Amino acid sequence: MNLYFPPFIYSFFLFSGTFISISSSSLFGMWVGLEINLMSFIPMIINLDNNKKSSEAAIKYFLIQAMASALVIFSSLYFYLLNSHTLSSTSNILITLALCMKLGMAPFHFWFPEVLEGLNWVNSLLLLTWQKISPLVILSLFFYADTLLALALTSALVGAISGINQTSMRKILAFSSISHLGWMGSMMFFNSSLWMDYFFIYCFTSFILCFSFWLLNLSYFSQLTLLQNMDQKFMVFINMLSLGGLPPLLGFLPKWIAMMVISSNFPVLIVLMSSSLITLYFYTRLCFSTFTLYLQSMVWSQKNKGMKNFYILSILSLFSLGGIIPFSLIYL
Repeated sequence: MNLYFPPFIYSFFLFSGTFISISSSSLFGMWVGLEINLMSFIPMIINLDNNKKSSEAAIKYFLIQAMASALVIFSSLYFYLLNSHTLSSTSNILITLALCMKLGMAPFHFWFPEVLEGLNWVNSLLLLTWQKISPLVILSLFFYADTLLALALTSALVGAISGINQTSMRKILAFSSISHLGWMGSMMFFNSSLWMDYFFIYCFTSFILCFSFWLLNLSYFSQLTLLQNMDQKFMVFINMLSLGGLPPLLGFLPKWIAMMVISSNFPVLIVLMSSSLITLYFYTRLCFSTFTLYLQSMVWSQKNKGMKNFYILSILSLFSLGGIIPFSLIYL
């Protein structure tokens, strides 16, 4: 007998788990919140998608998150049972590695693109944004500085280089997310709370892109080349270049803030800026290829999701184009 619960029940526990984690005053409470969040997201993957790829993604996600959660609780026990300076630093290293594994930062990133590939666009957006809140907040409290910086710089470079030859939109977003985590981790290393502003703008740009891919029924680069409407192509690529951080689009603002925070450490800044240039390279290459390829006739049927949604996408794209001006006034 299969029990079916409405999606809003899973959503309630998904959001509750995150709020428990970020509002808890103990490591145990944070761990409990992480587990509630995990156990509510897995049924959402299986019930909303209901195919073999989603089942495989759910199993991979569960195994990785369970391993990372076990490492979190082990490191907290290690800290409380044997509390000394040396062991405390060892515990911080362990919890930093565990949370980076939960986030999908390099070199623990191999699961992330594969899991994202098996999800629909709603679950993909949740994995790219909401599921990162709890681990990032806990990481900002308990990180071990040298370990975090090494993983952050590795993530920035690996995320940028790995995205070059991808044709799946989900994998491009996955590797872009890994690269952005490198920027956020570097801002944490310099004890800046501005990583939250970076994360907020990243979530906003990711939402616009996932919404546009869902609206236009796009999953692969080949489908994008077959779009007949140039306005739709233009909106997709404005938002992709914004996510890549091309000035003067909205996505450049968080990187501008990060550069001001990290300006005291030139080698770190050079590594991060190089990774951002690589990301922009393959985004612009996709853009030129799509706009210059011969327009063929449609080879797959596409459901019309309504002009109302298209108008919403147009308004959101205006935020990507001109949003940097009002946002930047906050930081002046």
